[in-house]
Amino acid sequence: MVIVDDSRTSQLILEAAFQAHGGFDVVGMASDAAAGYTMVRRLGPDLVTIDLCMPYIDGSALLDMLAPLTATCKIVVSDLAATNIAMAAKLKALGATLCLGKQDLVHRPEAFFKNMVKACEALEAKSWVSGPLLTLTSDGRTRGGSRSSRQPVHFGIPIPVDEEARLAELQRRRLDNAVREREFDLVTRFVAEETGFPVCLLTFIDKDTQWIKSSFGFDVTSGPRSDAFCNYTIAGGRLFVVGNAETDPRFANNPMVTGAPGFRTYVGQPIVSGDGIQLGALCVLDTKVRPVPSSMTRKLASLTEILGSMIDRRPVLAA
Repeated sequence: MVIVDDSRTSQLILEAAFQAHGGFDVVGMASDAAAGYTMVRRLGPDLVTIDLCMPYIDGSALLDMLAPLTATCKIVVSDLAATNIAMAAKLKALGATLCLGKQDLVHRPEAFFKNMVKACEALEAKSWVSGPLLTLTSDGRTRGGSRSSRQPVHFGIPIPVDEEARLAELQRRRLDNAVREREFDLVTRFVAEETGFPVCLLTFIDKDTQWIKSSFGFDVTSGPRSDAFCNYTIAGGRLFVVGNAETDPRFANNPMVTGAPGFRTYVGQPIVSGDGIQLGALCVLDTKVRPVPSSMTRKLASLTEILGSMIDRRPVLAA
């Protein structure tokens, strides 16, 4: 099993409890959802416990990311989820097998483990209908079962077909950072003023991070790739519009939508190098739902062409 919890204290309590109970083998612990996702995909555990409140990517988003792993028992360990019926129902809809409380682990350990084992056994029985559970070898490789045939995902987001060339070009052009540059700042300010959108961003995304190279109306300088609207723009290689992020299943649980600033409408255009590499994105956002006229998207497309030319003229790092 794998434990995903941003509290080191909670990790140790859970690990000690599982070891004392017997029948559980803790093969890994992660302190954030991104690391937890990578660990679960790599180790293929039969069980993962998930804390609900974690920075950047919360437990509900991690459940959504792990949705393809239908044979993995996903237990949300959170007092809030265990006592809130509506929240528990929502988490189960996202793939949670069961919601248990941390206080139950302390005060009612027998009931805690009884419910957990029962949930795991029920999921295992269900999984055998379509194929046996995955068996792990001693070196962590898989044999048998149906999990190994599933297509891998990267934080549940699309990846550009030219990913390796794109990442290499970002490094060569020194774009994988949040160092502000006046020329870029002039462009984002101009775009915001021309379109009437309160926020305009120029972003570049490396393997795990979205770097906001320039922004108008938004102070954040970076964030996890898994939260980036612009990742879809870059991967798609064309205009990408989200009319209402709150009702879009790809973004409804995004922390930038559910929390501050509460984005709703997004419009992004990819920035393409002279070699045809999708390097980054120029986008505008608003906290309210609003129409996106074609005249505005044409302006955005023209400005991304200008940015592409600006980037092509940047000096490159020596090989």
